[in-house]
Amino acid sequence: MSEIELRLSNVDPPDPEPKRTIYRDIVNLPDPVKLGLTIRYFNHDDVGLYFQITGSCTGYTFGTVNLGLLASGADAYQNLDEFASRAKPSASDLPDGEMEENITLILKAYTDSGYTNLKWTYERIVTVHWINSADAAFTVDFLNNFDDGTVQGWAATAELNASVSLAVATDYVLSTPYSLKNTVSGTYTGGAQTRARIGKSFTTPNKDIVYAIMDIRMHHETGQGGIQNCKVQWNSTLLIFLGKPYADTSSGYVPEDKWIRIVVPLPKNTAVDIRLIQESKAGSGTAWRFWMDDFKLISK
Repeated sequence: MSEIELRLSNVDPPDPEPKRTIYRDIVNLPDPVKLGLTIRYFNHDDVGLYFQITGSCTGYTFGTVNLGLLASGADAYQNLDEFASRAKPSASDLPDGEMEENITLILKAYTDSGYTNLKWTYERIVTVHWINSADAAFTVDFLNNFDDGTVQGWAATAELNASVSLAVATDYVLSTPYSLKNTVSGTYTGGAQTRARIGKSFTTPNKDIVYAIMDIRMHHETGQGGIQNCKVQWNSTLLIFLGKPYADTSSGYVPEDKWIRIVVPLPKNTAVDIRLIQESKAGSGTAWRFWMDDFKLISK
């Protein structure tokens, strides 16, 4: 085992890390496009180390993020918002609507807080899989843009110490006039672990390639705990994790007040319950708001 390690999953060492692929859809993305992701890093050394991460790939510009001190035997999560950028691929770059490239994530560990005495380096290659959902190769099987003024079959669930209110909204939208908005309120005076989700069930088409694409936006209310994590699942299968596992803190660890594009692969010809789950430490009253727009399933 390496003395340090970088993972993009919740699988613990020494079990092997599953292959990780980041899926992206070019439709209506800005140019240049930004890349964010949540990493998990490990210190297997017998001393505390100061960690730093950057990356490498032709055509990309990467940031360098100092992650701070991590104790011996510990691990930590970190969301890297707008960690990298590149020129937006054009439709002609994606023959048959798809293209792949590999980026290298470079984790470094130093013995000093000034990040000058390098002790260990660990690299992980991650595949970025681009799609063009507007390409003629794809069929749009489901489109929920909420522009008929209804929630189009989506439902909100209060999982823990929360109440929920799901409706269409006009305050933040991508396709006018409506988006879907879930308002989550904490129900525990003094603050407690609070969790809520939205979801909808689909049967995926009987085709070899199926993707769900959605745009989401999050905002926590002033005086309430920040949103600590956001998960996307089909049934109980975790597809996306942003942020950090819940802890008894009022800090927030996910990008807020901006639209985030999420693309996930799904199995074909399968009944799936798509779930988007947020978790926070929240007191009583409105804790956070969650928007979604332009959800679609595409296949080929």
